[in-house]
Amino acid sequence: MAVISLTNVSLSRQNKRLLKNLSWTVEKGQTWAVLGLNGSGKTTLLKLIMAEYFPSEGEAEILGVPFGQGDIAEIRQKIGTVGSFIAERLPKQMLAEKIVLTGKYKSSILYKAYGEKELNEAREMLAAIGGGHLLGRSYASLSQGEKQLLLIARSLMEEPEIIILDEATSGLDLFAREKLLAQIERIADLPQAPTLIYVTHHAEEITQSMDHILLLRRGEIVAQGKKEEIITPQTLETFYENPVTILPIDKQRFFIKPEIKEF
Repeated sequence: MAVISLTNVSLSRQNKRLLKNLSWTVEKGQTWAVLGLNGSGKTTLLKLIMAEYFPSEGEAEILGVPFGQGDIAEIRQKIGTVGSFIAERLPKQMLAEKIVLTGKYKSSILYKAYGEKELNEAREMLAAIGGGHLLGRSYASLSQGEKQLLLIARSLMEEPEIIILDEATSGLDLFAREKLLAQIERIADLPQAPTLIYVTHHAEEITQSMDHILLLRRGEIVAQGKKEEIITPQTLETFYENPVTILPIDKQRFFIKPEIKEF
């Protein structure tokens, strides 16, 4: 079953073409990495998936609902997101488990009545992805990496069908980044794991579970498919428009080294 289906989709805003003729299908349960340099259109693509933008041309269908024919609010309820724009809205003195619980209500505050049952659900979710040690701590007291882990648990609270991680390791040091990536890997092992879309401009963050890759450049898809088909010198040199060397980190991860020409 396709949870995301774009067919010849283009998007223009203020007379500027931001996305150009995109065709992309994501099947339920897949894990995709969307790789692109700054300004490639990654954020615009995410806003399209979250039904914040509508296509100017082409057809888009998210979770079986064609754009223009279904309840947009209902679509958004089924998509969990992790990004800096959410982190900025959360109360700094709120306890970690309560921050996670806000995800159940798609809000930055707890505006509905709740009790120990709901709090225990939040505690169990945080512990399930390796964040049990954060329980009882205020949001303000957490490191950047711990805050990101909290946001991931929060996004999972409503059992979303799609979860989008937008530059999830931004601002983290080397060790915090690796720890967070390991914790993200746990999501794939959760019961009823959601379809995961991981957005980055760092190829070395593409982990074992991210088995499909979409390469986006200047609003256009350069290549898409299984990881082993995309991570080739020819495809990556076409994508980056420069010679590169693929350096394996381990059997599943890699680093891309640009070959800088002398001036």
